[in-house]
Amino acid sequence: MAETQLQQISDHVWWMSPGKPDRPSLCAIAGTHYTLMLDAGASAAHAHLFLERLRAAGVDGPRYVALSHWHWDHIFGAAELAVPVIAHKQTAERLAVLAGYNWHDAALDQRVATGEEIPSCAADIKVELPEPREVQIIAPDMVFEHTLTLHPGGVSCRIQHVGGDHAADSCVMHILPDRVLFLGDCLYDAIYTPVRHYTRQRLFPLIDTLLTFDADQYIEGHGDTVMSRAEFIDLTDKMRRAATLIDQHGPNEEAIRAQVGQPLDEDTEYFVHTLIAGQPFE
Repeated sequence: MAETQLQQISDHVWWMSPGKPDRPSLCAIAGTHYTLMLDAGASAAHAHLFLERLRAAGVDGPRYVALSHWHWDHIFGAAELAVPVIAHKQTAERLAVLAGYNWHDAALDQRVATGEEIPSCAADIKVELPEPREVQIIAPDMVFEHTLTLHPGGVSCRIQHVGGDHAADSCVMHILPDRVLFLGDCLYDAIYTPVRHYTRQRLFPLIDTLLTFDADQYIEGHGDTVMSRAEFIDLTDKMRRAATLIDQHGPNEEAIRAQVGQPLDEDTEYFVHTLIAGQPFE
């Protein structure tokens, strides 16, 4: 993964790329009235780095922060920001659960043992926040159910709940007139399950919804680059092709490879694997 960088990708949108161990993309929408931050970061240090980079670029710090979903790497930095937090109703419910957790190593390890936490997430938390570790989970100040539109000044941000396999509370942020769509992790596979997977009944309606947004730049939570619309369509077409291959040749990866007669590209190979894994969950 490349070194984390802050760059202006449109008239109003500033994007800080992901970083190690599992720091996601962060964005700022710089309006004439105020700045809106998208996702809060994996820790106080991550959030503080973003604020430092904004100041160096001459961008005001955020007046609000909007969360894309409840996973730790997107929310642990919220307390450091000391601004009102905006979240979907389901995100608020999950944050209330997380607020009751003990985050020390022993407690993390216990939740991994019971299946409540993922080993990779626990390992990344230990790197991002070495012990002694104090995690402050704050409740959202503004909660919505379907959509919420904010107007920072000269630009609007429509926050919309879209769900998906990765997290049921996933929301996207549509920025106009910049035509930027902040995806968070909504297009990723389910991870809080025995096996990582996609389900058709969640993935393909989600893709259809995402394609309705007027956007020509797409920001994924953990993507090293900002996708163009053509790149986004290419990615989702690979997801659809994977489903077609399964329908044509059966839910068997070896049979699909043999029938295709040539190696699948890495993305399609992964989508075939995770869609087959998701069939028991449908």
